[in-house]
Amino acid sequence: MQLAQKLTQQNVLKRVLWAYGINVVLGLVAFAVGYLFLTEGALRGSVITIWGEAVAQQTTFWSAFVATIGFNIGIASLGIVVNLQRVNGLPAGYAFIFLQGILAGIIAGTNSFVSQIISPYALEGWLVALRIGYLESLGYVCIVAATVGLGLRDYTSWLPWRTKESKVKSCRDIRLYRQEIIWLVIGVLLLLVASYNETVLAFS
Repeated sequence: MQLAQKLTQQNVLKRVLWAYGINVVLGLVAFAVGYLFLTEGALRGSVITIWGEAVAQQTTFWSAFVATIGFNIGIASLGIVVNLQRVNGLPAGYAFIFLQGILAGIIAGTNSFVSQIISPYALEGWLVALRIGYLESLGYVCIVAATVGLGLRDYTSWLPWRTKESKVKSCRDIRLYRQEIIWLVIGVLLLLVASYNETVLAFS
């Protein structure tokens, strides 16, 4: 069975397991690369952490929490929008969350968290990533996996100048089935928990 078929199969739980497994592997590889080849804190102050810096400037717990959940829901929404497109049958939202997993792994491996409250040891950074980053990733995966049925267009290549477009369905044919709605709600709840954990860490 091809990867695109595994990630678009009818059983949403299997979609989630496949996608999260790939996400975790990519994140761990990125963690190792960041830990072994990049300096500690290499990504602090970069475009990747710019939103985290904005959240860190919040002076109250609830304003920071709202800003964090707003960012996470924004990322998830972007994943849904990207999911409207497919490339060789693979919903583009998966590529989006796999990239997110890689970035999360590099941030953890280099201990490039905006918050300065954790020690400079990458192991602790990895533990923080499990409680926050990887929980966020699972939320993103659930949301993207639940919305693969939204695909409207399929392209033959990731390269715009080499691709050919074909229509999958029209907007009026878009619908989510019951199990997809359930997993969509689960994904949102996971993002809420991860955002809360992140805010608690920032104010601890």
